[in-house]
Parts: sequence; C-alpha cells; structure tokens
Amino acid sequence: MNIFQTRRVLLTTTVLSLGMAIATPAFAQAAAEETQGGIADIVVTARKTNENLQSVPVAVTALNSEALTSKQVLEVTDLARTAPSLTISTGGTGPASIVYLAIRGQAQNSPNSLSDTSVGIYIDGVYVARPIVGNLGFLDMASAEVLRGPQGTLFGRNTTGGALNLTSNRPSDEYEGQLKIGYGNYNSKVIEGIVNAPLSEGVGLRVAARYGDHDGYFKNNQIGYPQGSVDKDFILRGTLVVAPPSSRLKATVIGEFVRYADDGNATAVAAINPGILTQPAYGAYINSEFARFVTAAQLPAFTAANSNWTDTFSRPRSGDGQIDKLQNNNRVDAFSGTLEWESDAVNVKSISAYRKSFTDDSLDLHGFPTTTNPFTPFLPNASTAFISTYRNKQFSQELQLSGKVGALDWQTGVYYFKESGSEQSRAFILGGVQAARTLSDYSSRSVGAFAQVNYHVTEALRLTGGLRYTWDKRTIDRHSTNNWRLPDNLEVCTVGPNNGLTAAAAPCTDPRAASFKYPAWTLGVDYRVNDQLFLYAKTSGASMSGGFNSRFVPAPFTQQFDPEKVRDAEIGFKGDFLDRRLRTNLAMFYAKQSDVQRIVNALVGTTLTQFVTNTGKVKAKGFEFEATALPTRSLEITGSIAYLDAKYVKGSRTENQGTAAVPILVDRSLEPVTQAPKWTANIGATQTFEVGFGDLSFHADYAYISSRAMDAATAKSLAQGGTQAAIDATAIGNAASIVKGYGLLNGRIALKIESPDLELALWGRNLTNKAWFTNVFNNYTGLGATVQYQGAPRTYGASATIKF
Repeated sequence: MNIFQTRRVLLTTTVLSLGMAIATPAFAQAAAEETQGGIADIVVTARKTNENLQSVPVAVTALNSEALTSKQVLEVTDLARTAPSLTISTGGTGPASIVYLAIRGQAQNSPNSLSDTSVGIYIDGVYVARPIVGNLGFLDMASAEVLRGPQGTLFGRNTTGGALNLTSNRPSDEYEGQLKIGYGNYNSKVIEGIVNAPLSEGVGLRVAARYGDHDGYFKNNQIGYPQGSVDKDFILRGTLVVAPPSSRLKATVIGEFVRYADDGNATAVAAINPGILTQPAYGAYINSEFARFVTAAQLPAFTAANSNWTDTFSRPRSGDGQIDKLQNNNRVDAFSGTLEWESDAVNVKSISAYRKSFTDDSLDLHGFPTTTNPFTPFLPNASTAFISTYRNKQFSQELQLSGKVGALDWQTGVYYFKESGSEQSRAFILGGVQAARTLSDYSSRSVGAFAQVNYHVTEALRLTGGLRYTWDKRTIDRHSTNNWRLPDNLEVCTVGPNNGLTAAAAPCTDPRAASFKYPAWTLGVDYRVNDQLFLYAKTSGASMSGGFNSRFVPAPFTQQFDPEKVRDAEIGFKGDFLDRRLRTNLAMFYAKQSDVQRIVNALVGTTLTQFVTNTGKVKAKGFEFEATALPTRSLEITGSIAYLDAKYVKGSRTENQGTAAVPILVDRSLEPVTQAPKWTANIGATQTFEVGFGDLSFHADYAYISSRAMDAATAKSLAQGGTQAAIDATAIGNAASIVKGYGLLNGRIALKIESPDLELALWGRNLTNKAWFTNVFNNYTGLGATVQYQGAPRTYGASATIKF
C-alpha cells in the first residue's frame, strides 16, 4: 500500500469517526430499538490511577479476563494478536523463553543481560527487568493493558516504546474455586486450579496453579523425535490481602513460582553462502575449524551436502536439525508486598518486590544437518551451538503519593531498583570445538523521582505535565577466553591487559563501570467535546538505559553503549457512538530516536562477534485505529489496524571493521529498521446464543503482520574499502533475514452451563496451518547461513472448566 492509499485509509477512519459524533442522535434510537445496553466502561491504570479507558490521553489496548479467555491469550506473546503496533518475537540468539517486544518500531533484540528493552513488562505493579523468562503463561489474570508510546514519566526507564501492564486477580469475599483440564493434539495437556477463601473479615487468600506440557511440533529427522516440545510449564501463585474494615490501610502480598522447561526452537535455513570459505576476509577464521576434518578438496561436497537443507525452508515441518536434543530450563521466584493507605488529603502506596530467575539454555545458531561427517566419520558435523546460563536477582521499592487540591490532581513518587547476576556463554562450532567462553558478573542500580499533575481548566479542558529524573550505575566484570586457536586447547585471553596471552599466564578479566542520568517528561492537553467524543494531544520524552555487552566484544569495538533517547508527539480521539454500540479510538504519532541500540555483527581479525551498539537516528510515524461494535445484543466485533513508517535518518552510522582492524563508520540509512512492520491488523467476532441451560458462544479472530526485518547487517561501501562481493553477500543475508508477512486464524467454541457452573470448550490456533517464523539469526557473511525460527503449526483441543 503506497503513501496515498495510507492517507486515504487514515482520512476515511478519521472522518467516519468524527462524523459519528454528529450523527449519533439520529442513529441511537434505531440501535436502541434492536438491542439493550452497550459497550461497558473499561477501567485502566495507564497513569498509575484508576481511569476510564475513554478518558485517558494515552493509546491503550485493555483486555479483561473474559477477553483474555475468548481470544486465547495464554501467554505474553499472544498479546501481539490483540493490539495494534505491538510485535513480539521469540527465539533468536536467546533462550526459547525470551520475548523481544517492539511497539511502533522501537525494539531491542538482544538477550544480553545488561541491555534493556524498549517495552517494559509490569506484573502487579512490579517492573520485570530481564525478559529472558518473559514468555510467561497467563494464570488467573484480571487484565492486560498494552500502553503505546513513551511512558517514562510514570513508569520509568526502558519504556520508550511503551509498556505491558499485567494484573492478576485478587481474593474476593466468597468461598469459591475453579478447576480446568484440557487436552489437545501434540499430546498437549493442561490442568489448572484456583481456590479463593475469605479467612476472616477483611482478610482473603487466593491460590492458583497450573501445569502443562506438549510434544514437539517439528520432526527432526536426525534425532528421530519431534523438536519444539514443552517438557514442563508449572506456575504457582498465592495472593493474600489484609484490609480490615476499621482501617484505611490495605496490604497485599503476592508470591509466584515458575518452573519451565523446553527443548528449544526449531530452525530452518533461509539462505546459505556457499562461498564463505573462499572469502579472504573470513577464510582464516572458518578454515581454521574446517581444517580439523575437511580438506580443500572435500569442501565442495561438504557445501553441497549442507545446501540440501534449504529444501526444508519451503516445507519447514520437518528437517535435519541439530544432532542432540537441546534443553532449556527456567526458574522464577517472585515476591511483592503492596501497602495502600487512603485519606481525604493524600493517598500513599508502597510497592516492595524481589525477583530471582535462573535460565540454562542451549540453542542451534547454524541450522545445518548434523549427520556424521562423511570425510571423518568419528567427528560429527556439529552445527553451531550456543550454551548459556543466566542468573539474576532484582529488588525494587516504589513509593507513590497522590491527591487532589481544588482543580489540580497530582501524584509524585520515588523509585529504587537494584539487580545483580551473572551470564555465562559458550560457543561451539563445527565438530564440537569450543570457540569462545565468556563469564560476566554484573550489577545495576537505578534511582528515580517523578511528579505529574493534571489541571482541570474547565470541566471539559484538562492540562497535563510531568517530569522524571533517573540516575543509573552499572558494573560488569567479564572473564573471556578463546581456546580454538591452539591444538592443545589452552585458553587464550580475549579481554583485559592480558589479551592474546594464555589464560594460565594471568587472569582474563575486564572490570568496567559506568553511570548514566537522563530525564523523562510529558506535556499534554485533552478536551471532552461531549459524552461521545474525547480529544487529546501530547508530547513525551523517555530513555532506554545504557549498558555493557556481557558477551565477547573484541577491540577496537567499544564494550559500552549509551542510552537511547526518544521524543514523540501524538494526537488522538476516543469515541463512543450509536448509544455506546460503537467505540472507535484513533492515535497518530511521530517519533524521533537517537543513539538507537541495535545488535550488529562484525569480524575482527579472525574473530566473529555480535554485540549491541548505538546505530544512529530513526524517525517513525504512523497511526493506530481500534474499533469495537455491538451490532446486536449477542454479537461483538472487535478490530484494529496500524501503519508504521520507520526509517534510519540519512547519515546514521555505526562502527564496522576497516583495514588493520580499525573501526570505521558505515552508513545505515539504506538498511531496514528491525522489528518495524509497516502494517499490523486484527479482527475478531464473538456470537453468543442463549440456550435453555446456559450460553453457547462462537469466537473467531484473525491477526495479520506484514513483513519485517529481524536481523540486518551493514556492509562497507566500495569507497570505504569494501568489495562488491561482500556488499552483494550482505544484501542476500539481509533479504533472508526478512520474515515474510503472515496471518493467523484462531477459533473457540464454548458451552456454558448454568448449573453446575461448567464450561466445555473446543479451541484451535493457527487453523489454516500457516508456516510462519518468529525470529532470524543472520550470519550469512559470518558462518555462512541465515537461520529462521519456526512458529507453532495448527493446534487444537478441548477443555472443561468447572467453578464451585
């Protein structure tokens, strides 16, 4: 769709929605004659206080527990099917449980323990710093909110793109419970239970638990069994609320325990570079490994054998993957305590939280078949394996104060965050040789203070202003070695003053520390035209923290990267029309990013590396349109569409290796912005019929995302000493790193019986069995392959849920 068509879509939606505000009285009576009631109000906490969705000047998609169930939002990644401009990827160079989030093209695609995300995840008001175990299942959730645009003033750092605000259910004042069992294809099983108990007046306890697993989705012909299985998915959460009727104090304590295990993401090779071993720039590195068991005369046959793997790209349900079963294990223990005190003058809220996570991860970065090497049978032709262990502990404390003085609503607060952890990574290539090993111990500390006010000029006109300032300090101590150079496998230091010496000679450590400070702010105005129409305009600024690369970054590249900064402007309207039978929300935005943090691939001497660096400036503009309609009392239709135009600013540059291992700046303006699809859209419908003993509902939804680049590289120009072959190879790898657009169709049929309170459901996901991909690892000009990670095929099953 060209720019003129885009403007036509935007103009049409705007005119139609604004026209509804004028035409509503004429149509409302007719609509009321056919149906009763309307679209219910939705309360959100997008500004750290309870507000009506249609009166908050923020682009928000909000789902309650019923919507989460009907739309089959079972885990964090499923939210991408429900909200415009939100994309969520898994796989890549991190564990299968990691999530890479992007909103409006603002993203971070690194599993690095000291690189942050541009979209913050908040669970029950607590910031989750490391999304390495981010793709958590949704258990007994009350709501999920997707906030789009910078949220730095109230939510803090690392929300330059937006935030996911997830809230679990609290105890009620009745004895009740729920039991759910389910079974589906691929031998998927789930059992879920909830118990709610009022212990005394004002004291309630709620406990929820779930266990699930399923077999692998993809056949691996080499190992003889499916890959992509979930071996264990266990969640246990307990919530205690103490709120004595005679007291203004309310205390909430939540404990959550997660145990998750899988065997990794299945891969499919999108492109192979058959000339990689003959390229002078890379031959020294690759040939040093191949020479162990592949001679120059045997090389053509070896390349041809591996090239056969590309056939599975067109039919990726089976293939010849890695020779051994990968294993990923994840553990999370999380605790939080919230104290709330209310008075006529001021409200006080304190949130204390502790979270500990552990991930032991292995993955295949090459995707080649791993049959026994035909030239040296006793050595396996092992694909590139990456084994990592992540440990993290975080503590946070937030104090919020809020109140109202005349026409002024105010809130202020302070925030403290501290984390520590370690990351160990080991890379094995070709024949199981350990190419590199890095162990990093890190710590972070962040302090922030914020204030925001809303001034009601009139009952309809409101002004908003807010400011936050953040101070960060980060430390890292890396131990990094290579041992593939020497026949006896003696480790060679790759960091610190002993770089190039054997590890036995002296310690291989590289301690570093850095401090950052930056503001976040927001200014806005909103106007309530009438009961149907709400208008707003705002501008905001936010930052994503700077940090260090926890993995191997050889000289002369820099270990440290600076904070990424974003400024944006947004205008929008929210409307309820036709006697609240039609709801339409529109947001239009323009954003500037500077010091954009992205992963780049580089070769220094004979060492391949991948690291995070600042890559220049990006400009993004677009719109998001959401609609909900109730044509009849029993039919609900929802949908959204978003357009994004994100580009590197001409002249944006990043480091790449020049002659004699001297970094030079390479123009990125012709390179696509990663994780920035031009179009995202979804549509869904739920039809409910009353039967004599309950309700029968049919739900279907379809979500579409256009093609997007996931892992792009930059080549030196001819003027900078690059070769045409290298430029052409980079273009091929970049083309293969583009995930093609796709749409997924899901459905659910549910029969709810009033007595007993029982629901029987049939469900299906990806009903058309669409082959799609979640992420890309682009190493076409490095190890000679671009690998894509496969998404789930068609799944279906049945469940029974009884409430008591």
